[in-house]
Amino acid sequence: MLQKQTLGQILIQKKLISSEKIETALRIQTGGNRRLGQILIQMGLIKDEELFSALSDQHGIPIADLSCDIPREALKVLPRYLCKRYSVIPLSIEKNNVLNLAMVNPLDQAGRTDIESFTGMAVKPFLAKEKAVSKAIHSSMPITFNNLLHPLLYNRTLKIASTIILVLLISLGVFVQREIQLEKYGTISESGDLKVFSNHEMLIGVEGKGAISLIGHGPYAKGFYSVVFENGKELLTFVDEKKEVLTKQQYEWIQWVANKNLPLKK
Repeated sequence: MLQKQTLGQILIQKKLISSEKIETALRIQTGGNRRLGQILIQMGLIKDEELFSALSDQHGIPIADLSCDIPREALKVLPRYLCKRYSVIPLSIEKNNVLNLAMVNPLDQAGRTDIESFTGMAVKPFLAKEKAVSKAIHSSMPITFNNLLHPLLYNRTLKIASTIILVLLISLGVFVQREIQLEKYGTISESGDLKVFSNHEMLIGVEGKGAISLIGHGPYAKGFYSVVFENGKELLTFVDEKKEVLTKQQYEWIQWVANKNLPLKK
């Protein structure tokens, strides 16, 4: 049996990127749970469409078309909160109880298993962009009382409504708190002396007490950039000078990383 090609191998084969740049991205990915494709996009090395084409080739998963109207019977099979949790949205229902499902991460086996248990259908995954799925959920998925109280949301042994509602409220509070923390601080991954901070389409890497790298994209500036600093103070000076090309969230996040996590002086 032929071994499945890696994403890096496919991108190199398509002559979209060099092996040296793939190795750099893999080094940044080490120790974290971020996907390689997203790192490559954040570094400005590939485009969304190039990544999607490569992922489709790698896994043999078709790309979802979210430009068309989704049938109402498909939208009814999943509640809005579950679609947001797994970044998915139903596309259509085929014969033999097959649910065509647009997924940001079609390889999320735990998500697919939960959705199949919830719907009682076999999931056929389609690859979709995160922004497109989020937009489709917002515009197409209704928020209804039935979604909130669907019987398949609960353990079959829990019969008391007050207990169910309490569990849901606690779960919602934890989820909201986690989302707030993730939005404010992003993710931090470590491998040996290398520590990488990631948030708001930006990466900050620091190796021990060595040089500090800033890779990112300001929405008010063209393209991606990569800058290296000797210490956190130089990084703070740089972002103060470039404040007008950063969002408020990007500026505040870089300030937090530099002041709380980086050496300000050698």
